[in-house]
Amino acid sequence: MSCKKEGDVYQVKDGSFNGNALSASSAAIVLAQADEEKEAVSFSWDAADFGEKPAVQYTLQLAVDTANSWSNAKSFSAGAGKTGYAFIGKDLNNMLNAMGLAAGTPSDIAVRIKAEVLQNNGTASTIKPVYSNTLLLEVTTYSLSLYIPGDYQGWNPAAAPLLNPVEGKPGLYEGYVYMPGSGAQYFKYTNAPDWDHTNYGDGGNGTFSTDGLAAGLSVPDGGYYQLTADLNNNKWTATKTSWSIIGDATPGGWDTDTQMAYDPDTQTWTLTCDMQAGGSFKFRANNAWAIDFGMDPATGKLVYADHPLLGYTPDLWNLSVPSSGNYTITLDLHISQQYTYTLTKN
Repeated sequence: MSCKKEGDVYQVKDGSFNGNALSASSAAIVLAQADEEKEAVSFSWDAADFGEKPAVQYTLQLAVDTANSWSNAKSFSAGAGKTGYAFIGKDLNNMLNAMGLAAGTPSDIAVRIKAEVLQNNGTASTIKPVYSNTLLLEVTTYSLSLYIPGDYQGWNPAAAPLLNPVEGKPGLYEGYVYMPGSGAQYFKYTNAPDWDHTNYGDGGNGTFSTDGLAAGLSVPDGGYYQLTADLNNNKWTATKTSWSIIGDATPGGWDTDTQMAYDPDTQTWTLTCDMQAGGSFKFRANNAWAIDFGMDPATGKLVYADHPLLGYTPDLWNLSVPSSGNYTITLDLHISQQYTYTLTKN
């Protein structure tokens, strides 16, 4: 007869951290694009105590507003048994821009570690997670615009147009680019006027890849495109557009668009037509109410009334002419997020 030795039995208990388990390599971090590939900050922590030899999973959490809980925190898995995590500059800057921190201004962020015991199959156990002390760090980010080099301009980032951030929409970028020619047009986004930093290629299914060897983004044919980028979820869109005016101040009223023509030399859309005072009009794309502009009554500037990515903006005014007559109307969309129009009576 023989006997089989039973394995050791370990006791798991409610977890705890030492009082100041979490620490950071710096409490004041100034990010710079020139150093974006370098380590910006590292975190280290003492292991949480859950008893004898459990598999402990650690998650780093960063938040900009903890007054109402950590529900909107960004989480980063450090892995089982790990007691450190580090960010390189570009990753931290991109994330904090997407979380709404104002570039160029010191801002506070809160950081903590979540520790939890996993079962053998990797799922959470009935043991409640525990949290470390909270660190408050001061971080200064740098502003980020995206350059759009491609086939249409010789793949030269230094001379490429910009996709600028949308005010009040952290992580979102939007603008217009004319890509002449026929057939597929390829391009990429870069976060600097060169190929030495981050560039965004095709990740498939409308997503980005930051692999420098990834294929270019593409549109099926030449034309005037509205481009967007969402760095919150690494998605992008391209919508081919033509522009027109519509309204009871225009020749077609509210039923028929009056088409504008694109001039690649001036990078503007123009038309000349008779306009009526006492009526109003809007600019819209593709003869539809999907992308269209109204006017902000407080500033007199063009603002999207409807936009697939940015949503609907209420309380905008329509545009109008001061007196009836023949007008040359110009719409200028070539500088991202600085859209303008002119009305010139002939």
